[in-house]
Amino acid sequence: MLGIFGGQDTVVSVGNVKEFEAALQTLHIENEIYIYPGVGHAFANPSNPKYAPKETKDAWEKTLAFLNRNLKFYKRVKVKVK
Repeated sequence: MLGIFGGQDTVVSVGNVKEFEAALQTLHIENEIYIYPGVGHAFANPSNPKYAPKETKDAWEKTLAFLNRNLKFYKRVKVKVK
């Protein structure tokens, strides 16, 4: 399971993310949870006034790496994020 969250998200709080991560650990579900401090909800949406390009690029790279490691049928691709 991959989870990517903004540290200032008011829709899904950091506390909720930590509880979710703890539940995954308790259930022995492999997971990668990333929280980007200083960014809020939908930080990867370029139409969002609070779009965070640096964090978006890093999150996209983490997503591709996760898919490449975990999906055997997934074709490795490179996609540029503006």
